[in-house]
Amino acid sequence: MRSFVIAGVVIIFYLMQLLLQDKALRHVDGDGSGYYAYLTAVLIHKTTDFKPVLEAEKQRHSLDYMAHYFHPVGDVLINKFYMGTALMLLPFFMLAMLFSWIAGMPVDGYNIIFQYAVALSGATWLAIGLLATKRLLLVYQIEKPAAVISIIAIALGTNLFHYAFLQPSHSHVYSFTAIALFLLYARLFFLRLVPKHFALSMLIYGLVILIRPSNGIVILALPFIAGSKELFFNAFRFLIAKPRLLVRGLLLAMAIVGLQVIYNLHLTGQLFLWSYQNEGFNFASPAFFSFLFSFRKGFFVYTPLMLISFIGVAILWRRSNWAAVSFLSFFLILVYILSSWWNWFYGDSFGMRPMVDFYALFAIPLALLIGQVLQKKALTFIVFSVLLSVMALNLFQTWQYKAGIIHPDAMNAAKYRHVFLRWGEEYRNIFGGNAEPLFSNNLGGLITSFTNTMEHSRDPWTSNGIQQSEEAFSGSQVAQMNQSNIYSPTLVLQQGEFPTTKGEVYVKARIEFRENEPNAAQDALLVYAVSDQSQKVIFYKTFRIKQMPDNLTEDWRTFETGFRVPAWDESVAEIKVYVWNKERKRFQLDDFDIAFYNINDHDRR
Repeated sequence: MRSFVIAGVVIIFYLMQLLLQDKALRHVDGDGSGYYAYLTAVLIHKTTDFKPVLEAEKQRHSLDYMAHYFHPVGDVLINKFYMGTALMLLPFFMLAMLFSWIAGMPVDGYNIIFQYAVALSGATWLAIGLLATKRLLLVYQIEKPAAVISIIAIALGTNLFHYAFLQPSHSHVYSFTAIALFLLYARLFFLRLVPKHFALSMLIYGLVILIRPSNGIVILALPFIAGSKELFFNAFRFLIAKPRLLVRGLLLAMAIVGLQVIYNLHLTGQLFLWSYQNEGFNFASPAFFSFLFSFRKGFFVYTPLMLISFIGVAILWRRSNWAAVSFLSFFLILVYILSSWWNWFYGDSFGMRPMVDFYALFAIPLALLIGQVLQKKALTFIVFSVLLSVMALNLFQTWQYKAGIIHPDAMNAAKYRHVFLRWGEEYRNIFGGNAEPLFSNNLGGLITSFTNTMEHSRDPWTSNGIQQSEEAFSGSQVAQMNQSNIYSPTLVLQQGEFPTTKGEVYVKARIEFRENEPNAAQDALLVYAVSDQSQKVIFYKTFRIKQMPDNLTEDWRTFETGFRVPAWDESVAEIKVYVWNKERKRFQLDDFDIAFYNINDHDRR
């Protein structure tokens, strides 16, 4: 069985690299760049400070890169992410350094060898995590055929596949494996009360926290993993009777977590540091229902296999009321905490990504259900047809996400229906996004604002395309966008016309638009562009003004968005905001509003 799992993962790994081709050069991207940054900072730049990593990352990214995972503390940059993912990537990173040196390639942390090393890391840890999950199922007294089918379903029928093979620099496949190992050794300890198992479980628990601190909540799943009240309290009494063993276990976990404390202390001189500056939980208003069922990222919507898994809770109840109640209690607490995060949908991602980390746990009721079905031949065909269907759907939607058909952030029910089971080129990159969220009261005071009603004196706006129209949204003039006029009236601010700011700025934009032909504004973009003294563009960000295709014409509609931009400092010479009519189609604009706000940086030192 071990060979089967390893062979399967290796085959998928090679197939994925062949299919990705030049896209494999971007395995280190998004949040993954932040997790990975520890390796390039220490082993490439020989420093714990992330300033040189930031400069290197700027060279790799487009002009809208803002490195949200780095924060200034005094004279240095810290990383909001913990180092656990980097530690699990470390062996593969070292191999990439060696092979790059042998091949005469730059040992920079980002060449193609490093990218493939990260991909290999994700596949390797996936195989280890699946094998650990299989053994966990077996020691939970689940039959081997059900255990094997379950790990195949978890691997192919959930977004674990995506984070193992398409975004392997993110933390989730590593968290999945660490939690699977933790649960395995915890289960063995409950069954056998062997001190070695306790020590290993605590050591791995420290790693779980070092990868993703919020995943420390998995310790609340231990009553379920014990399987019964008797086993749970037997283990508790055993540890109370052996306080030295308990202390050693706690010290092992603390020693692993302490690696982060030591790193931060060396970098900043601070023993305790909240690295997620200006982020936190809204425990009073969790997005519980949206987290589970919304078309934006809903857990059960994008991972329907987990709905099947929950049918297994009924079997779990017949087996042990204690186990069923403790499982459901943990699930409710987990969802409550994760859905209370200020950015409950967790940014650009496929499905509800923080739940990936706990799939080894959810595999238990799934395997119980499959084991029950295998004993009833009449149900076998139906259940396996459903399993194959959800696996096929997951793989297809994974491809849709990678192809730009599923939006990474701003899906809703209408968008989901529009592209469900669609694959043509006409469905790629057609959706607009949502306003970028801010945590709590981070939106500060208004800096300045500008409105162009297309009617009167327009300074500091240009007058591109403005003309009389009886169909104006307000007044009697509009900006006509067409074949000869591809740029809207533009807000142009020169240095001296805007104040310098200490931190990032939040921009709110609102425009009324009216299409004169079907989907005329489908590819139109709101543009925010910043130039330096030499007129070189140093920051450039765009947003679709239309959310999705339709055939409505001659109706006024509203586009609204909000987004973060870098601080206005001495490097900023000019700011422009305008609409770009890329496809040169006919639509009209009116009442163009732009407002700029400070972002309250409560933790800035």
